[in-house]
Amino acid sequence: MKVSANEPVLQKLISRSKLRESLTDFEMEPGAKWQLEMKLPGETAGIEWDWLPSSAKRSESGLALVSKETAPAPLRPHIALAPPFPILSSVSADNFTAVRDVLDQKWTIAIILLRLGNYSFGIVEDERLALHKSGGRYVKNRQRKGGQSAARFTRNREKWIQQLFDEVAEVSRSRIETYGKNIDWLALGGDRTVLSQFMKRLKLPNGLTDRTTPWRVPVDKPGMDELEHAVTSAWSWRAWNAPLTAI
Repeated sequence: MKVSANEPVLQKLISRSKLRESLTDFEMEPGAKWQLEMKLPGETAGIEWDWLPSSAKRSESGLALVSKETAPAPLRPHIALAPPFPILSSVSADNFTAVRDVLDQKWTIAIILLRLGNYSFGIVEDERLALHKSGGRYVKNRQRKGGQSAARFTRNREKWIQQLFDEVAEVSRSRIETYGKNIDWLALGGDRTVLSQFMKRLKLPNGLTDRTTPWRVPVDKPGMDELEHAVTSAWSWRAWNAPLTAI
């Protein structure tokens, strides 16, 4: 199945509570029959799902593929869903029990939101923010002069960035040690390049640094408001609706 160039398949976020409501709506739709395929990370979907964008096909959390049959129309793709945490077993069913089982999983996660100049850290118990800290350090973005002044600015900027990284790492480590209970996952939000540099310096207790969630949390400017939004986003599912027309 190919998608028309005029019909891009867009990704959207669905909160855990909204997805539960949507599953109930599916089940109540008159005359509709449903088919669910739960795919592990790395497993491929059938050719009927070729319209999915590469971000969905490469999902490191796996996919829940929902197809719909409404007579006289045949069974066809309806929506693809990528959970925030990896799917642990393959499932094929005519109901949504497996999706609800994933939705009901209880996790404790640490969240780090980071952009140059600002950060937020939180520990979240099943979507309840249990502990948090926000802060920042000045990092100037640009230098208009050239020559030695530019070289000096570059050295200073690198120093400011490393100081910010060190502060965020220390806040994260100390808050995790203070928390003292098991944390299942580390979720990250912010600029991809900045996070990549930061993660090279981050070491957290109990190997948490190596247990990052597959999807980044969307964030504008880290702070308390953004951290509260990030809690919902960290448990949200990515969704891609099947196009109405295909060629």
